[in-house]
This record gives sequence, structure tokens and C-alpha cells, in this order.
Amino acid sequence: MKVAIIGYGYWGVNIAKCIFKNPNFELKTIYDEDKSRIQEAKKIYDFAPYENYESILKDDDIQAIFIITPPHSHYSLGKAALKAKKHAFIEKPLTTNIQEAYELYEIAQKNNCILHCDHTFLYSPAVKWLKENIQTFGEIVYINSRRINLGLFQSSLDVIWDLAIHDLSIIDTLVGLKIKKSKTFTKKYQNYPYDAIANINLELQSGPIVTINVSWLSPVKVREMIIGGDKKTAIYDDTKRDKITVFDTGVIIKDEFDKNSLYQKMIEYKLGKEEIPVLENFMALDNSIESFFSSISENSHTQDQKEHILRVIQALEIISKS
Repeated sequence: MKVAIIGYGYWGVNIAKCIFKNPNFELKTIYDEDKSRIQEAKKIYDFAPYENYESILKDDDIQAIFIITPPHSHYSLGKAALKAKKHAFIEKPLTTNIQEAYELYEIAQKNNCILHCDHTFLYSPAVKWLKENIQTFGEIVYINSRRINLGLFQSSLDVIWDLAIHDLSIIDTLVGLKIKKSKTFTKKYQNYPYDAIANINLELQSGPIVTINVSWLSPVKVREMIIGGDKKTAIYDDTKRDKITVFDTGVIIKDEFDKNSLYQKMIEYKLGKEEIPVLENFMALDNSIESFFSSISENSHTQDQKEHILRVIQALEIISKS
């Protein structure tokens, strides 16, 4: 299947590497408005240059478009691709508001095209393991996440839409993302127009309390999520070789009645073993791109993925307003 990559920046470089080694795809072209980026790509890949995006869409040989551009351009570029009856793989976020997301899915369905949004972490071995084993944790009481690093300020969106989207997509996959209450604290940095740090506090309708800390101002890179259940707790640290540690640890509250009081609460601590599960060995981005191809080849419009993407964008809007 012949494909085109639109945007050869930081993530576009990774996308190109994955497509090049995937036997299901042939990289026909890479396009970027910055001509120097095209020249960089030509040092590595042999592809045909195109004058502009419109000429790529007019080429009937190209069946799929990988849109790896700044978020504010996703809607217009994705809409044009889908109207040209090209399958579309779009970097997160799919769009910067829920109305545009609904419209893209409607166009995709009308033109029988696959629309795939790359929430990369959902395709990782770690999140796959968590999803398959979350029921062993018992009732999920809390989720605490930190996703912080230094720099990489985005030019068209704030730190919530840039970083917290990853945590929200993981949380939705594990426990759902119906928000009961939301309170967010944010701060800008110097004269930069978008929030650079945010503390997000959520209460989900299903019960768990969620705290998410995201920042572009940390001197260290942290990618950590703690998932606390009443039977087990897991720490998912994406920066480590062993990405998941499960603790068979919890708190037991006993109610004991006696003559002198209605009841007395006694707390015991259950200290169990630690487990480091063996995860499958595959790259999340490779898996995401393979999922895109499978949807195209099977002509299967994944309703679950569509509803997931819409829930995450809706949650981002709720959080941004709170």
C-alpha cells in the first residue's frame, strides 16, 4: 500500500522509520512545508517529491496519508484527506475540539475510509498487560500520574492537550473516563501564551480519584502512573526497563463491636510480595501502525476506538474549562 507522510518533524521521523520497515506499506513521498526537512528525509529515503499537499491527494496511487503535523492543522489536513477518499492516520490529538472530531469521523464513514488517531501508549506492551490484568487489582481506589519533562514547548496548544492526553487515554482504557468532578490548576511560564504546568484533579463516576501532574518545566523526565486497588497496586514507569511493578499490598479495615462503643475501626496493613511481570516485546508505534493497516485491510471501522478518542477529547475540554 502506497502512503504519504505529511510532516517530518520530531515524530514524523519516527513514523517514517516504522513505515519503512513495515512490509505492508511503501513510502511514496514525504512532504513538509519546510523544504529543509524534505532534504533531510531524502538523505535516508528514496521517494518522489510533490509540489504541495493537494497534488498528493490527487494521486490515486496513494491510498493512505500519515498526518504528523502541529495539532491545529489536524482537522483541515485530515478533512481534505478523507474527502479525497484516503485513509488517514493522525497524530494525537485528533482535533482540538469535539465538534471537529465528530465531523472527521462522519466524513470517514461516508467515504468508507479508516480514520486512526495515534494514542501510542495504548499499543504498548505495558498498557496491554495492565488492561488484561486490571481486574486482579480489586476495586480501583485512585490513580496518580506524573508526566513531566523540560522544554518541548508546543506552539499551538497547552501542556494539558500535549501531555495529559496520554494519561487520560490510558485511564479511559483501564477504568473508563466518565468525569463526575474536575478541578484543574494551571500556570503559564514567563510570556509564553499557553499553560506550561498543570495539576488535574478528577473524581470519576465509577469511583476512583485521579490526580495528574503535567509540566514542561521539570529538570528530569518522569513518566509514572500509580494504579491503586484494594487488592493490588501497580507502578507503571515508562522510563524504566522493567516498566511495571505490582505490589500485593493493601489496607484492611476491620469493624469490631464491643460493649463500650458502637464499633471500633482497626486498620491492618497487608504486606505481600512484589511482582515484575514479563511483558511482550514489541514497539508501541509499530503496533499502532499495524493496527491501522489491519483496519484498512479488513475494512473494519472500529467503533470502540472512535468512542475512546471522543471521550478523551471531551475529557480534555472538561478539564480545560475547570
